[in-house]
Formats: sequence, C-alpha cells, structure tokens
Amino acid sequence: MIPVPGDGGPSPALRRTVTVLVVVLSALLVVSWSVRWVRGEGDRCVAGRPAGVSAEQVASQWRWWPPGYRCVYPDDAGTSV
Repeated sequence: MIPVPGDGGPSPALRRTVTVLVVVLSALLVVSWSVRWVRGEGDRCVAGRPAGVSAEQVASQWRWWPPGYRCVYPDDAGTSV
C-alpha cells in the first residue's frame, strides 16, 4: 500500500525536527561521555602515582592503540619514563 500525503501520521516538518533533535542530543551525549572519560584517565594517573612523586610531576600522554592515555612519571634521575 502506497502512503498518500495527508493520510495521517506526523507532518514531515515534525519528523525532521525530531530527527534533528535526536541527532544533536546524541552528539552531546557522546561529547559529554568522552570529556568525562578523558578527565578520568588523568585523575587515575595522579591517583596511581608511585610514592615520592608529586601530582605536578605526573603527565598523561594520548596513545592510539589501545586507545587511551599512558601515565608518565619521572624516574629517580628526574626524567620522564
């Protein structure tokens, strides 16, 4: 059965509006989750630092595989490992 225009159902403008809202809200959710995950990775680096290393000496570097961050701590000589 071929749908006939004006045969009930939501208008095309309403469908388009709802679709745009769903896409925008989904994108915002992904960005929000990503930001929280990235901040959490840095916090875990600071929380798991070795004894004698201050929070200011801790760095995190992005790694592509596996995706995430690598914690960087100074060694005894003061260089990063």
